[in-house]
Amino acid sequence: MSNDWPMALFLLLVSPAVGSFLGVLVDRLPCGLGALTAPSRCATCRARLGWRDLVPILSSVATRGRCRDCGAAIPGHLMRIELAAMLAAVLAVALTGATAEMWLIAALLWCLIALFYSDLLHYRLPDALTLVLLMLGLLRAWVDPARGLHDSILSAAAALAAFWLIRWGYYRWRGREGLGLGDVKLMAGVGAAVGWSQVPVVTLLAAGMALAVVALDAVLGKSRPSADTRLPFGSFLAAATAVILMI
Repeated sequence: MSNDWPMALFLLLVSPAVGSFLGVLVDRLPCGLGALTAPSRCATCRARLGWRDLVPILSSVATRGRCRDCGAAIPGHLMRIELAAMLAAVLAVALTGATAEMWLIAALLWCLIALFYSDLLHYRLPDALTLVLLMLGLLRAWVDPARGLHDSILSAAAALAAFWLIRWGYYRWRGREGLGLGDVKLMAGVGAAVGWSQVPVVTLLAAGMALAVVALDAVLGKSRPSADTRLPFGSFLAAATAVILMI
């Protein structure tokens, strides 16, 4: 646990606001919209949201998850992202000691949360988010004497190349894309953050998660798996990376 309790407390206090901003990124970046170019509005009636509607978590509780003007339901993922951002801050404080490491772990987890929901909801991994993940991964390695920036750069390049080859090979074999280019870019950040030795672990864990979800959907009768089943594999990669960061 971090010994710098003022900074740890500050991290915990700002985490809901960070989560609210992540929700904006998830809703706008995959659609090609600027995150800061327009005020927040109700997706149904387009009414502009006031400050009372933008207080993280509390606003959703006060309005029971509905727009004050038209009563339309507010997307539930927004509050879940805010709660996830708070959990990420709690884990960063609980599992790290140095202040710099605490903030870097929290930032990495926040970026992974945004990537997880972007792919889950839109099947897109925005370049802005994958680039931020790469920068954070390089920064984490740079301040870690056990790794260093050189190791992080090589790990990022190796992970990027490996997934690009998988993508190319699948296309040559099946004549269609089986892995999105966003997943390839995502793996550069993953490699930088966790190191090359952990990339196979992340990949296997993500694949296991994906198979478990497909199997559960089949058991529940939601869908029948096939070669054409579309999965947000980037979401599983982001989740697996978060698990590895916490170990």
